[in-house]
Amino acid sequence: MKEREKIKIAVIGGGAAGLTAAVKCAEKFGGRNVIILERQMNIGRKLLSTGNGRCNISNINISPEHYHGDKNIINSVLSDFSYKASKKFFADMGLLFRQDSEGRVYPYSNQSATVLECMLYRLDCLGVKRLCSFKINSVVKNENYFEITSENVTICAEYLIFACGSAAYPSLGANTSGFELLENLGIPKPKLFPALSPIETKEKYGILKGVRAKGTVSLYADDKPVTVKEGEIQFSDKRLSGICVFDISRTVNKYLNGKKSHNLKLCIDLMPEYTESDLWIYLKRCKVIFSDKKADSLLVGALNKNLARAAADHAGIKDKPCKALNGHDMQNLISVIKNFTFTPVYSDNYNSAQVCAGGYGSDTIEPETLMSKKINKLFVCGEMLDADGECGGYNLHFAFGSAMKPAKYIK
Repeated sequence: MKEREKIKIAVIGGGAAGLTAAVKCAEKFGGRNVIILERQMNIGRKLLSTGNGRCNISNINISPEHYHGDKNIINSVLSDFSYKASKKFFADMGLLFRQDSEGRVYPYSNQSATVLECMLYRLDCLGVKRLCSFKINSVVKNENYFEITSENVTICAEYLIFACGSAAYPSLGANTSGFELLENLGIPKPKLFPALSPIETKEKYGILKGVRAKGTVSLYADDKPVTVKEGEIQFSDKRLSGICVFDISRTVNKYLNGKKSHNLKLCIDLMPEYTESDLWIYLKRCKVIFSDKKADSLLVGALNKNLARAAADHAGIKDKPCKALNGHDMQNLISVIKNFTFTPVYSDNYNSAQVCAGGYGSDTIEPETLMSKKINKLFVCGEMLDADGECGGYNLHFAFGSAMKPAKYIK
């Protein structure tokens, strides 16, 4: 016979959003009225891995312009949860912040475990119950409560908060089970796609595997500029990565995941500080210095040697001696340096994606309360919403902020 337990508020998911929702609800209604249901053996597994184990918890530059997705939901969450509000929320748990030169914010310890420990200690002080390894078989909405059933236990909750995360980082146990549970309740599953991920490319350059270089990456759709980002680019034999690439990947995947086909290309400027005229002067000088060497020697004083070889190969001059290069050859090489072009291809591989884009929007969720428009007393927060930010603490900040909404509106 299954055990039955009645509770005021059940939170599905023990990640950043779920823990925050439980804390805020327990502060308002008392811990005995709140329960966390976590599918995995331990709470906060994904939170521990964020920021390479340092937990990039927020950013001093929090504003809607750093986010993609449903603007109504994004504006609603951020209007209530500023950087200052996040600092106070964690300070009340005893957690100190530190920030780097670019505005990224971390726990003072530089360890994500500190964030989790403070949150769990707060939950313990409030008396919130946690059930781990709780694999939900079904969620049913009855007249006055939700019935959440696992193999051995049935939880009957007056209010239900979905904070299940998404498919990003399946190696840490992430999946789309939360979306499927909501689909069974009659809420259609949104069209999801990876974001903040490497970009797979049609071109394959084995010689570039492991190469890192600073530059700018521009995305074009049907020969029209879409966006440009600057930073370190990491090359592989068939993919590009690095923070600037991650920030573009969301737009790339949205285009490639759409109904309409677009001619997409990524153009990398390998030497953005130099104009074409500057490069003409530089390469003419190097042509004399390396006159008897092959053409890929022209760039050894400026670029990684393998990147220089790939550029010369792409320009069609790698086997020519420098002294034999003509004006057309030089212009081809300059064109490659300023516009090293790659063709992105769609990948639905979430293994390297930091977040998942395309969650529930304001057509399904009430932006001010984050309650379902279809099912009363059911709330959705965190990565399940159609809101994803740039690299730099924006996504964790949104997860914490969105999770505060349910407690504000639950009665």
